[in-house]
Amino acid sequence: MEKAKVNLGYLGSLDLLRGLAALAVVFFHFTHGNPELLSKDNPLFIVGRYGFLGVEVFFVISGFVIPYAMYRANYHISSFWKFLGKRFVRIEPPYLVSIALVLLLNFASTLSPYYRGSEFTIDPTALGLHFAYLNAFFDYPWYNDVYWTLAIEFQYYLLIALLFPLLISNNKLYSYIIIILFSGLSFVVDKHSLIFAYGLLFVAGILMFQFKVGYISKQEFGILILLTLIMIFVRFDKRYLIAALLPYFFIMYLDFNDKISKFIGNISYSLYLVHIPIGGRIINLAENFLPNETHRSIAVFVAIIVSVVFAWIFYKLVEKPALNWAKRLSYQKK
Repeated sequence: MEKAKVNLGYLGSLDLLRGLAALAVVFFHFTHGNPELLSKDNPLFIVGRYGFLGVEVFFVISGFVIPYAMYRANYHISSFWKFLGKRFVRIEPPYLVSIALVLLLNFASTLSPYYRGSEFTIDPTALGLHFAYLNAFFDYPWYNDVYWTLAIEFQYYLLIALLFPLLISNNKLYSYIIIILFSGLSFVVDKHSLIFAYGLLFVAGILMFQFKVGYISKQEFGILILLTLIMIFVRFDKRYLIAALLPYFFIMYLDFNDKISKFIGNISYSLYLVHIPIGGRIINLAENFLPNETHRSIAVFVAIIVSVVFAWIFYKLVEKPALNWAKRLSYQKK
């Protein structure tokens, strides 16, 4: 298909949205991860209950940004393995280092005289399954609660690498079939570990991509996105409409290129990976040693700040080198 004459530049607004989505997940875990930390009428607890939607926002963002980047890079099916290589190099080193961090901190926790948990052990099978994001398929627990979403994202990478040519085919029938299949499977598949359970959220992002690059008209987009939103409401509930609509406004109408947006966007993946093993320990200490709820509420913000600082260090030392390495891989033949 001929590329439409549209602005295909970098979307700085997505930096801010990624950062806000990561912070929302962090806030949710820190206010709801320990049931006894805050009372049910605590304002932080009340607001924090919606933070889980940050995960769904990430799914919509991926639905848009991955094919958008592929389109800008002139991806072809012949680049299938190179695409997967780029994604692997981009996400795997931080992921693997975060696993090592979790294991190290879990072991260190057992050395504390206040530790009341079970003895530290490593299950080789569970650890091995982490490398291919397969834990949920074999009923093995994740070392970090957020890893299940990375498994969903990896399934999306595999599918989009195969289906991308059909999503921009000159024959729009192919694109419609893919959209219908993804949408329909979202109602049929209810397994938490499969991408199809969240297919409608990825479809919302894909439709935004197709509209952004001029593949579908404003009228087509309006009809398709409305139908998708209705199905999201039916499949999930009205809260999930927020996750679908936020990326739309950030992509279509907003433009953020300031340093703060860039900063939280850059560290969003690192923050997502490390906030539970780092900030979560501060929350555990607060629950055990701070009986005053005001102090516990303050501890939530302390945990967020510490997590952000550690995520910045993690980004500089681990994620940024992986990102630079991935950028060296091009789809273009030299």
